[in-house]
Amino acid sequence: MGVEEVIMMPDYFGFAHKIREALNPHSLFCQIRTLDFEIKGSQEDSFLAAQKMRQEKVDCIVTLGGDGTNRVVSKGCGKIPLVAISTGTNNVFPVMNEGTTAGIAAGVLARKIVIPEEVIIPMKKISVRVGDSEKDIALIDAVVTTEPFIGSKAIWNLEKVKQIILSQANPGSIGISSIGAVLHPVHPRDRFGLAIELGPEGERVKAPIAPGVIAEAMVISYRVLNLGEKESIHAFPAILALDGERELEINGADGFELKLDYDGPRFIDVSQTIRRASQSGFFRKT
Repeated sequence: MGVEEVIMMPDYFGFAHKIREALNPHSLFCQIRTLDFEIKGSQEDSFLAAQKMRQEKVDCIVTLGGDGTNRVVSKGCGKIPLVAISTGTNNVFPVMNEGTTAGIAAGVLARKIVIPEEVIIPMKKISVRVGDSEKDIALIDAVVTTEPFIGSKAIWNLEKVKQIILSQANPGSIGISSIGAVLHPVHPRDRFGLAIELGPEGERVKAPIAPGVIAEAMVISYRVLNLGEKESIHAFPAILALDGERELEINGADGFELKLDYDGPRFIDVSQTIRRASQSGFFRKT
């Protein structure tokens, strides 16, 4: 696409090095550079890579992963738009894009062939707040569970889940947000989310909470959560899971609240980007 430089993050398996060696000057006519920092084999690597790419003022970031990966990258990338390719366990935020077309869209945007406002979608997020301070974020779901400790990151036992806050609830998606999709579908561009309360006396709702796992949730109530609205956490002590991973231990004295807003990451619509570039005649130029 005419991109002059591609920057990659380092990794334990040496993918970055292998890619750089394979894409020799006869295959890709640009500089390929790997960020220089010590990796830890944790989500901190993705966060730090996104921060460094932001400092480098890259035009877009390509992510491979699920909701959890994109959440971590979003915390570090600021307003840099994302081409999010679905390769994770829960894939509500990222979508199933073919890798070549995703790369074309990234290159077209980086070259400024298209008008960014026409192809970049602002996304919602769930802000985890104590008073006026934002402590963390979730892109799709924030879940309050009464598990006694963080332990395993994934959420499997719905009997322990008490509250669910959703920014999206798309029919056909896998994960906790699928519970909301059964109750009241929420599109990514809808200016509202959902607040759901679970308990043993609730209505039985069947939903695919993980690949190959269809579970029953007992829903006491649910309501539309408008942009800017806050939901208090009222189950204590509890663990707060964000986009499928348990992250924070909370108790009644913490004063945690969950707020829905539109200050989330910026998402690149791959098909719209290629369509706009095609309409401009970019692919017909010699």
